[in-house]
Order: sequence, then structure tokens, then C-alpha cells
Amino acid sequence: MNLIKLTQKLISIPSFVDKNTDEKKIGDFLYDYLKDFNYLDVEKQEVENRRFNIVAKDKEQPELLFLCHMDTTEPKAGWDYSQGELKENKLYGLGSYDMKGGTACLLDALKDFSETKGLALLFYCDEEYDFKGMKKFLEQYSFNPKLIISPEPTNLEIINGCKGVIEIYFKIKGKTGHAARPEEGINSIDGVTNIVSCVREELKKYQDSPLGKSTLNLAYLSGGLAKDSTLGDRGNNIPDTAGAVLDIRTNNKELNAQRITKIIKESAGEQKLIVEEVKIRSDYGSIYTPKEKLVELESILENVNYGDIEKQGYFDGEMISSKSSSPFVCFGPKGNNAHGVNEWVDVESLNKTRNIYKNLIEKFCT
Repeated sequence: MNLIKLTQKLISIPSFVDKNTDEKKIGDFLYDYLKDFNYLDVEKQEVENRRFNIVAKDKEQPELLFLCHMDTTEPKAGWDYSQGELKENKLYGLGSYDMKGGTACLLDALKDFSETKGLALLFYCDEEYDFKGMKKFLEQYSFNPKLIISPEPTNLEIINGCKGVIEIYFKIKGKTGHAARPEEGINSIDGVTNIVSCVREELKKYQDSPLGKSTLNLAYLSGGLAKDSTLGDRGNNIPDTAGAVLDIRTNNKELNAQRITKIIKESAGEQKLIVEEVKIRSDYGSIYTPKEKLVELESILENVNYGDIEKQGYFDGEMISSKSSSPFVCFGPKGNNAHGVNEWVDVESLNKTRNIYKNLIEKFCT
């Protein structure tokens, strides 16, 4: 099975997550594929129900660790191309770009070796959802390689960092009253906007970073007059309840959910609002790998280009790197429409990526 056929095979196996579908089938395929390489010890790590990670490594301590997530986002309507269709140097399909193309490049590169010394591979579930696979891996394994690389789609550019992500839901209680006498009540919706302003002021302290500025997105806001299980929406009442979700992309590990929660509670207290609930949904740190730590990676690239790390989403490779202090990068093929309709990966870039992965394994593990 050549590289293109292998990529098409991975695309043909649905691995999004809903009530009827998960990563089991693609995991079974990858497990059987990897078992053919005698120099690798391959095992399944149970995550939940029938979902599992696959850990493959040779008998030496890991010097090079590849991170490949098996899942994709859920399919969207409106595709113009069939799954795995090849047209004008573009290979179409859900996950073709993110990240079954990169995974196929790694799998195909393994065929060039009869043994390695220090190679480790993680194929894991739930990256696009709640990071359950990565969290489970870290419960059992502790690797400290010289380089961690994820075959995420990067258009053949090195992505050497990402901001952290903090997501917090909070609910506050004010005091209702007649709208004609606002001074007699405590407006909970105003309270949320004031809290957001306080958090934005805090973020201004964390702007000087190669990762760019820390940002805040008010992702959800609901408020009004509390009426049993509903919210009153009449204009003559001061709203006494409100809830909000803050999504913060942070460039500094000191800026964490605990610090944001403290600001929320302090601001609410100053406004005489009652904080009824705070729920931390995400609290993951930022990561930045200086270029001077990537000299060996740069040495095998024909063209050394770094991507714009200010605009990247969160990569869960940060969880491993933060524990091991190992350099972490993303590097993968060209393409477009990740998470969308008509997702595609560039065939020529697949071949280039495959050879780069081969050269990486030679440099670190032979």
C-alpha cells in the first residue's frame, strides 16, 4: 500500500465521535499495521468504553516522539467531492488534512527501517473533543525525548508554540427592582460586562511574548429576571441573574484559571453581586519552543519556514512538553479546509512530509 492509498484508507475509516461512531475501527487498523514492524513494541491503552490509545516504541528510551490523534471533527453537509477522491493533486476527505495525511506520512516512513533506537509513537483518541486520550496517556507514561513532533497540518512550516486556553463559566446573582429606579437594584448583566472589563485589564499585563497578545472572547452571555426555570425578558425589571462563558487564550503560564477566577470573584464582590457558580472547563498552559532548540530539525529541511504562532489554536502536545521540558513542534503537509467541507491535502506535500519524517527518524533514532 503506497502513501496515497494509505492516506485514502485512513480517510475511509470514520473516526469522528458521536453516539454511533468513535476511533475504535481506525485504532484497530493502526494497531494491526504497526504490529508488522518487528522493531516496535505495540500496545493498546484503554481510555473509556471501547476507545483506546496506541503506544508503539522500540526498546530504547525515547529520543523522538510523534503524536498523532486518530479522531476528526464531525462531518458537515455540502461536500462536492467523495471521501478519498483524488483530483488535480488534491486528496479530499474528512481528516485528510487534519491529520490523517500526516499520520499516513509517518506510517509509510516506518517501512524504511528494520530497527530504530529511541523512537516512540502515540496514536490517541479525543484530541478534537476533550483531550481524554492525552490525559490518559500521561497517567501511565512519562517520556522525556529530545523532540516531540505532531503531524498537524502546517503547510510545511514549523509551528513552535501555541497559546494556552482557559474556559470558565460563571453565574452571578444581583438584585431586581423597578427599571425606573436602577439605583435600588443591582444589574447582573452590567455586572458581567464589568467583570469582563476587569479581566481584560488583567490581560494587558501579559502582552510581551513571542506568542502575541493574550486575548479574551466573551463566548456566551445569558441574563434577565429569574423566574423559576426561565428568564424574564421584560424591560421594566432590573435583571437579577446572569451567566457567561469566558474563553481566554493566554501567552503566559502564570495567567491561569485560578487567577481569572480570583478576578471574577473580586469584581463581583465590589459590585455587591453574589457568585453562585464558577465552573472551570479548560485550563491549559501556553508553550513556546525557541528556535535555537530546533537546530537539528532545521538541518534536515530544504526550506526552513516558521508559521504564525500567534494565530494557532491549542495543541495538547503542550501537556507532555510542560511535564518533560522537551521541545515541541507541529509540522505537517499542505492543504486546506480543516474542520470544514471539501477538506483536502496536497499530494506533493505528502511525499515531502514523508521524507522529512524519515530523515528525522534517521537523525534521532539510528
